Amino acid sequence: MPNAATRPLSLPAKVELALRIWTTFLVVQGGIRRQPLPDFVAQLGGSGRQLRESHSPAQLSRAVYKSLRIGSRRPKCLVNSLVLFHLLRTQGDPAELVIGLPEEPADHFAHAWVEVEGVDVGPPPGRNGHRELARFR
Repeated sequence: MPNAATRPLSLPAKVELALRIWTTFLVVQGGIRRQPLPDFVAQLGGSGRQLRESHSPAQLSRAVYKSLRIGSRRPKCLVNSLVLFHLLRTQGDPAELVIGLPEEPADHFAHAWVEVEGVDVGPPPGRNGHRELARFR
C-alpha cells in the first residue's frame, strides 16, 4: 500500500495543493522583482509553518509543473523552481535551489532546478545536462 506521500491524491487534495501552488506562485512573482535572489531564497526557505500532510518531492514537482501551465505557456524555470523549493521546505524537506549553465554554453541563459539531498527533483526538465554555478539553501 502506498504511503501518504506517494499515493494518488483525491480531488479535494488536488484542489488544495493547486491553490497552495498558485498562492506560492503569486508570492514568488512579487518577491523576485523586489529582492536580491539570495535574500529572497533565504526568505522562501526559512522556517514556515509545517504542514500536516506531506508529498514526495516527485509528486510535488509534477504538481507544480502541471498546475502552473496555462495552455502552452509556462513560467520560467527559476519561478517554477522557487515555487517547488518553497513547498518542499515548508513540509520540512532539505531542498536546495540550484542554478547552472549548459556543459558547453552557447549563450548567457542559465537554468534553475531543485535538489533534495543531492537528487534532482525538478521541476522538469531538472538538471538536464547543466553544470552548477550557484546553490541556495
